[in-house]
Formats: sequence, structure tokens, C-alpha cells
Amino acid sequence: MPTIKPVVYPTPTNYSEHFTRRELDCHCGCDAPPAVEANLARLAASLEVLRAAIGSPLHVNSGYRCPAYNKRIGGAKASQHMEGKAADLSGRVATPKAIHDAAEHVPAFLHGGIGLYPTFCHVDIRPGTARWHG
Repeated sequence: MPTIKPVVYPTPTNYSEHFTRRELDCHCGCDAPPAVEANLARLAASLEVLRAAIGSPLHVNSGYRCPAYNKRIGGAKASQHMEGKAADLSGRVATPKAIHDAAEHVPAFLHGGIGLYPTFCHVDIRPGTARWHG
């Protein structure tokens, strides 16, 4: 019987089992620097915990943003997105409030940033706690 090797993330297509490079990489199509890719892999691991807590898929509205793209869309000047540490999420089933409430129980987000907006929830793995409503 052949041995099945476990998948080790990140892979060329995914940062984790359910979060692809395509959905977490910058929407402008640029290549993320290696340090940002390492942050995105850490972020994706935490998103997996959040996805499991919610029990349904999450849609990534925005992940990494290069500085030029972040400026173009009016992102915060010190946005965690530019470091690959943040994701704006919506759910196919879960509401932004349900995502927000579940994120409060994920260690990386509990000690990071969580922001609730009318149509999405922002989560990030910054060092230090931040909370807000948009």
C-alpha cells in the first residue's frame, strides 16, 4: 500500500488547505515579498481555525495589498494588509457579526485586530490588541 504524504503548506497554489494564494495575494497581481508570504501563511493558518469555528467557508474580500494598491483603494496608511497580516472576510452563510464573534475566540485574532463593518469583518495578526467598528 502506498504511503500518502501529508501536504505541507504553503504550496505553489495555497497558503493553507482552504485559502489560496489567489484570494490572499494582492489584487493588482504583483508578487508579495518573502516576508509578506511568511505572514500570509501564518494568517491563513489562523483563518483555518476561524473557518472551523464558524463551520462554513469564508470569502476573502481583501488580503495582502502592496503599498501602491493600498493607496489606490484608500486603505489606511499603516494598514496590516500591506504586511500580509490582515484579511477582510465575508461569509456565504455567516454574517459579519458572526465572523467577528467567532474571531474573538481565535488566539491569533484575540491578541490581534478585529474590526466589524456592515458588510465584512476585518481580522489581523498584528502584535497587540485592536478593536473597532467601521
